Amino acid sequence: MAFPIGLAISGISSILGGLSGQAEADAQNAAIEAQHKYNMQAWRYGKRSTMADWRHSNKQWRLNQKNEETLAAFKDSTNLQDWDFKLKIQAAEYASQMKQFAKSEQIYGQQLTFNQMAQAAANEAEYRKLEDAIKEMAFQNQDIVIKALQAEGALAVKGQVGRSADKAEQAEFAALGRNQAILAESLLSAKADAGAAIRKIANDKFGADLAAEANRMLRPDRMPEPPKPLTTARAEYLKPRKPKAFDFGPQPVKGAMASSAGAWMGAGANFLDSNKSTIVKGLSTGEWG
Repeated sequence: MAFPIGLAISGISSILGGLSGQAEADAQNAAIEAQHKYNMQAWRYGKRSTMADWRHSNKQWRLNQKNEETLAAFKDSTNLQDWDFKLKIQAAEYASQMKQFAKSEQIYGQQLTFNQMAQAAANEAEYRKLEDAIKEMAFQNQDIVIKALQAEGALAVKGQVGRSADKAEQAEFAALGRNQAILAESLLSAKADAGAAIRKIANDKFGADLAAEANRMLRPDRMPEPPKPLTTARAEYLKPRKPKAFDFGPQPVKGAMASSAGAWMGAGANFLDSNKSTIVKGLSTGEWG
């Protein structure tokens, strides 16, 4: 019983086909493994990059907060210095104004005193002038009376009597009356002049007092203090969120591997299908030819 050559050839072909399928499966599996290795490496790099970005953002967040506080503190310090300087300027200006006011009050008081002294001196001069005029008129009146008495005595010495003596006496008394009337009129005029002068002196003093009052400085008012500067507002920065597992994405999954058993099973199935009749016959009759 000879083994059929065709069956042997077919078996060998099936074996070669199985070997070829196994090589193809091995190549496919190597490519899947390499791709999976690359995907895992890229996933790990992406994860490290995400964490590095988060750490950098966290550092930037802390730096922003620090810079914001530094800048705000500098502004607060500068504003307080400006406010304190304004207070000092205001206090210095008020002190200077109060000195000027005190000096003005001193000059005002001295001017009023001077005006009062000037009025008193002018009044005294007018009263002295009127007193001198009264004394002068009294002396003149005395001289007139003496002259009248002397004239009357002279008439008596002459021994005049009768109507001529009466006329002479009446003439003397008339002259005495006229002279005394003139003196009285002069006295009234002197008193009127003195009164007018005293009133003018009073008016002049009143005008000088008004001028002093007009030049008098008003008492300065203390200005309200400038408001204390408010604290500079601080900006708030959102703290970066720490990455979670879902931020890295799903971990790569290795693709389905090709099996070499399938290639061998396929080769065997092809061999059996191609040589089914020969194999059945050989097994039934024992003849393979």
